[in-house]
Amino acid sequence: MMNRKIFLLIPAFLLGACARAVKEPPAIQPPAVLVTPGVKRVYTEGEVLKYALALDHTMSGADTATAVSSATATVKKRADGVFYEVWQWTAVRKNGREIRLPPESRDFRQLLSLDPGFKLAIPELSKIYAIAEPITDTLTFYSDLQLAARTGLPLKAGEHVFVEHGLPSSWAGGATVLGRDCVNFDLTVTEVNAAENYAVLKALRVPPAQGCGAAPAAWLEKPVSDTPNNWYQVRKEGKSTYIAGAATETFDDEIKLSLSDGHIISATQLNRVSGETRTCTDEPLTKCNAPGKFSIVRKLLLLQDPQ
Repeated sequence: MMNRKIFLLIPAFLLGACARAVKEPPAIQPPAVLVTPGVKRVYTEGEVLKYALALDHTMSGADTATAVSSATATVKKRADGVFYEVWQWTAVRKNGREIRLPPESRDFRQLLSLDPGFKLAIPELSKIYAIAEPITDTLTFYSDLQLAARTGLPLKAGEHVFVEHGLPSSWAGGATVLGRDCVNFDLTVTEVNAAENYAVLKALRVPPAQGCGAAPAAWLEKPVSDTPNNWYQVRKEGKSTYIAGAATETFDDEIKLSLSDGHIISATQLNRVSGETRTCTDEPLTKCNAPGKFSIVRKLLLLQDPQ
């Protein structure tokens, strides 16, 4: 026992002497790990943002219809600390003419948020169909950015993530008795400009391999292109006329966001729908004429009003 104790004490004694006689080398610090910030919105309660959303809409080569919608967004915070934006659509101009919004549309408040803790959803559109397009169009940009935040996508040029979603989104309301599409998300950070304080997210929405649920009629199940149909719509015209169609739909979004707080500076979208449509005289869509090709091209530009 004594020998063991001495053996252990001698090294300790020698180490102490060496520490006094020789200067210890500086400790080696591990290299710093640089953490690239991800897509994130930093909200300030009471913040007010104003936007204008321009739409160019062309169907099957016809003349392009235009619309410009204006909105004011106010930032609020829930009791659980989740921030959200209250959007009021204040004006809509179509083909250069001011549209008088009904009271239901003027009084409606759209709730949006880039906070991952806030669940985005399409509101009931049947009573506010006058502003249905700007509501659903703006929602696409917010869902792109919120998804990028939830996946932890770093704000570094070239960063990419593919998200399989495939769940249906509906825009039914008014004369549109059925309207739904399904997409997957392909997200890429294409540019980060620290000097000018912005980054650009490119968000592609592409058809999922499983399509978009059961078709509203058997004849609508046949794919109209080399990918499964991911778009269905049925509109009622008059008392007993239904315009039904199936299509392939894609979205190409580019969103410019602030590096300082993550708010949307501007955004663009190219939305293409290519498919077939028939005119039917019964609700089950069994008494229909021959199919005809159709195409829809929608171009969006969302701009922040600096005032």
